Amino acid sequence: MNLIVIGPAGSGKSTFVKSFLSFLKDDYDVKAVNLDPASDPIYEAHADVRKFVRTEDIMKKFNLGINGALIKSMDLALNYVDKLIWRGDYVLYDTPGQMELFLYLKSGTEIAKRIAESDWTVGLFIVDSEVASTPENFISILAQNAVISLRTGIPTITVFNKSDVVEVPFTPSSVRDVLRKEEGVLAELLEKLVDFLEFTTVRYRMIKISAVKGDGFDDVLSMINEVFCSCGDLS
Repeated sequence: MNLIVIGPAGSGKSTFVKSFLSFLKDDYDVKAVNLDPASDPIYEAHADVRKFVRTEDIMKKFNLGINGALIKSMDLALNYVDKLIWRGDYVLYDTPGQMELFLYLKSGTEIAKRIAESDWTVGLFIVDSEVASTPENFISILAQNAVISLRTGIPTITVFNKSDVVEVPFTPSSVRDVLRKEEGVLAELLEKLVDFLEFTTVRYRMIKISAVKGDGFDDVLSMINEVFCSCGDLS
């Protein structure tokens, strides 16, 4: 199964990939692929886009700033996608910290599509638990997950990282009760948005982890396997 790890910069994606690799390797054939042309992996990568495209080299060659070079790097990376797709019980694909590169560029979504065509594929949306400290932010995170699923065409699970530092104070059901007590157009809009989110990954139970400590990894593995299995508890 392919696991495409997506999330904003600083959410702990690479740390999760490194720790989850260690968690899985004793029982499974597991591999990791770095899809970030701007950063060297902090784990042993079986395939690395930086062997073909390096953002710092693109900046010099095309006289581009960092943002333009990142976009050009992803466009060029598409030419090597066949060399970046691996097979294994689980293959983790670590994506760029600027997740908009992967979600809103044609090249990024095409890479995701090509990966998904190679085997069963699940997205893992890694977010910092501290960001979800308000009802507005919590719902925004779930909405981002829905966008990821729509853009990539793959089922995506929201994984709240750094739970050893900050506890997410909401659940999809409890946040609705909180919003009903608030006044104003924003609260009304957010409450209605919860209804929409119930058709996305809200149907999956919340996953809370610590990538540093390895807490919650059993839940991640269980949820991954349940995505395509009607026998699991998805509520």
